Amino acid sequence: MNRSTLIGGVAAGLLLTTTLASPAYAEPVQIIPWEDSFETVHAVGEEEWCDPEVVDFEVAESWTGSGIDRITTEKDGILRFASVYKSVATYTANGKSFVVEAQGNGRDHKIVDNGDGTLTIWVKDTFKSTVWLDGEFLFHDSGINSGAILVDYNGTLSNPDDDVFLGVAEDFVAHGRIDTLDRDFCEDIALYLGD
Repeated sequence: MNRSTLIGGVAAGLLLTTTLASPAYAEPVQIIPWEDSFETVHAVGEEEWCDPEVVDFEVAESWTGSGIDRITTEKDGILRFASVYKSVATYTANGKSFVVEAQGNGRDHKIVDNGDGTLTIWVKDTFKSTVWLDGEFLFHDSGINSGAILVDYNGTLSNPDDDVFLGVAEDFVAHGRIDTLDRDFCEDIALYLGD
C-alpha cells in the first residue's frame, strides 16, 4: 500500500467518524444591523418627561443610534440575543447643549427554561458613556451591568414577538466607574440647561 492511499484512507475515516459523531447544529445566526434617529421637543409637563416642578422650560432632544443585533437559535429552540450599540443623545435649551455619548455590548449570559412557560434570562452589558455640556466634560460611566429578567414565552420559544416581560428576577448591579449613579437626570437637565 502506498503512502498517499494510506493517508487518504485515514483522512476519509476521520471525516466519516467526525461526521457521524457530530451533534445536531442550531440554526444559523441572524445578524441584524440597525440605525435609528429621532428629534422631538419636550414641552413642560409632557407625559414621560421631567416633572414640571424640576424642568420648567422646553427642551429639544435629538438622538441617533446604530448597532448590530445577533440572534442565535440554540438546539433546544431557545433564542439567545447579543448586541453592540452606540448612540448620541443631545438635549438643548437656552442656547446650551447637554450631550450623552454611549456605547456598549450586551448579551444573554445564561437562560433557564423554568418548565412553567417562562424563562429566566441572565443578562450582561458592558457600557461606556460620557456626558458633555457645550463640549466640556461632565461625567463618565463605564463598567458591567448584570442581572436577570423573567419572561413568559407564550409557548413559542422561537418567536420573541409574543414574549411578555414579567419582571426582574435578580436585581441588576453595575460594577465600574459610574459618575451618574447618584445623580438625577431631570435635575441635571434643570441645572445645566436652565437660565
